[in-house]
Amino acid sequence: METMRDRRTTLGSCHISVKGEDDVDSNKLLCRVNKRQQQKEIPHLSDMCSWSNKPGVDFNRSLHKELFSSEIKNYLSKADPLPHIGNKMLPYLRKSTRRNSTKAAGQKDSVNMLFPAKEHFAKIFCGLNEALVSDWLERAIYSINDLREWCHIGDNFVRFANFWLSELPYKQKLNLLQLEMGLFDDELQSAFFEEVGAELEFSHLHSVRSATLCEYPEVLLNDETKYVFLDYLNLMSSEQTIEYKKMLSGLKCTTNNLQIALWLLALRAFALANLWHAVVKFYKAMVSSQPPPGLPNKSSVSATRKQKSDLFKERAFQSIQLGYIDVLHYLIKGHQIDPYVVDENNRNMIFLSVIHNQPKILEYFLDMDSPIPNVNQAAENGNTPLHAAVNIRKTDIMSLLLRFAEIDVNAPNYQCNGATALHLAIVYGHLDICYLLLKAAADPEIQMGELTPLQLAQHMVNGT
Repeated sequence: METMRDRRTTLGSCHISVKGEDDVDSNKLLCRVNKRQQQKEIPHLSDMCSWSNKPGVDFNRSLHKELFSSEIKNYLSKADPLPHIGNKMLPYLRKSTRRNSTKAAGQKDSVNMLFPAKEHFAKIFCGLNEALVSDWLERAIYSINDLREWCHIGDNFVRFANFWLSELPYKQKLNLLQLEMGLFDDELQSAFFEEVGAELEFSHLHSVRSATLCEYPEVLLNDETKYVFLDYLNLMSSEQTIEYKKMLSGLKCTTNNLQIALWLLALRAFALANLWHAVVKFYKAMVSSQPPPGLPNKSSVSATRKQKSDLFKERAFQSIQLGYIDVLHYLIKGHQIDPYVVDENNRNMIFLSVIHNQPKILEYFLDMDSPIPNVNQAAENGNTPLHAAVNIRKTDIMSLLLRFAEIDVNAPNYQCNGATALHLAIVYGHLDICYLLLKAAADPEIQMGELTPLQLAQHMVNGT
């Protein structure tokens, strides 16, 4: 019996280029599993297809009649191999493929081992039945429902993202994925050896795993593609999108057997949902059963009605409040959040970094290439981030703000008689803040109403 390590495959041999005209319409290839599932649809898989469970209905005939898209039928009618199911190539796989193109030229034998001839593929799936496939989909439904509900509670997604990006060491991440993929391999062995027969070779099971989950191991463990796990988790837990369908249809194999293509899609849905659910479950077991303090348990907007932009904005604000630079960077660099986004009080991300006392976040914005939030943008009450820094009396925060090249040290609050940060610091008696502002060339003659900062200081000393 091979070990989990022996059963691992490499991404470099995970792709076989097959020319195809269009993407297969995978959103019609997964389904409600049976009648008792009709009231419990998969949040994103539900419109993929509809399994027929009527007595006496031939499974193959019902697949052709009810499940197969016109695109797949056209491919089959031409007697051409089924192209890569999904987009031409997922973006995060292109670099790895280019990186390994030279090496791959000399790996023809290993590629043939991982992707057997068509007759071998037919041999692998010849004994598979719809009951097993339905079980895969039922379990995928459960896992995705659970992930979707959990990711929309409080700041769960943001805290998990920080755990995945910064807290889980590479070696532990590797061990965790190896363990879960080992369990998946055991599941494949149980399914195919019991259903099909012992004459199958382990290399055939490798080919099935490689075709259905080619993101493992390199993509999930490569620092250059470290965001893929979070991207997929977000797709599984959000409203259905084209990107979600591409994720589900990301098979890397060829076959002109439509039923095999359908079963591979079902197996990919199960593999993705099962692995992502298992990793999140591992994280949940590591944290306290009590919700962390400081943030609400429930999102203020229903998960089923929340717009994508609102969801990402909420996660960005949570990342700032918690000081998670890695998660904020993921959201910004992935173009999931506009750098100029503001909350309901017109406070931008620099302003929120100030009031939540997050100097590391401010340093991140200082080092960030354009576009960055406007450091002088006033909130609804007229205060700028500089005014807010005076209010919390944090000299480190003030010092960081004064390092921004665009900072206007004399920005007025027009809702408060044109008060500048220096006026405010004098009123509060924050001499250390006054010193920093004056050193940064704050104007001691600018007026708040009819009072300059110097006159205001004299009034404060005299108690008038």
